[in-house]
Amino acid sequence: CLSGLSGKERMDRLTIITPCSRPQNLPAMAESIKPGRSLFDVIWMIVFDNRECLESKVGNYQRNCALDAVSDGWIYFLDDDTVLHPDFFSELAKVKSKAVAFEQDLETWVRKVAPSEMRCCHVDMGQVAIKREVIGDIRFTLNIYEADGIFIQSVYENNPGVWSFINEPLCYYNKLR
Repeated sequence: CLSGLSGKERMDRLTIITPCSRPQNLPAMAESIKPGRSLFDVIWMIVFDNRECLESKVGNYQRNCALDAVSDGWIYFLDDDTVLHPDFFSELAKVKSKAVAFEQDLETWVRKVAPSEMRCCHVDMGQVAIKREVIGDIRFTLNIYEADGIFIQSVYENNPGVWSFINEPLCYYNKLR
């Protein structure tokens, strides 16, 4: 119940969507999500890959199914081979825009972020958090590996004015591999 938060203002909802084919990573992922519960009404949607859609690559069908089930709040896609950055929740809680992109820690280098990088093969799914209303009816192309970049580019191009950019790493890439 969001209205009974013992004196706190209503928390923003954050739905974390994880297409899952590596269930052995879920405990470590769950530990990284726990700290966010003090700042957000966190819902973690784990969508298992049970081969319902054979044309889908890298969880695109699972992401679409989850998007269809969410009506409001922040959306963040967390792949099942990584964990959340320790500063992710505190920085997201400060965001006043309806969509945000941030840098990504790849251990040996940092993937930068800027309006010019909001396109396929330049931005990763883990680098963005987006309010559900901004996504609208945009979905992932099922059979394309780079569908995350295409998705982000489409969402960005539909509403470039609602985005903010954080020039510090707030996510990892394949941290559990």
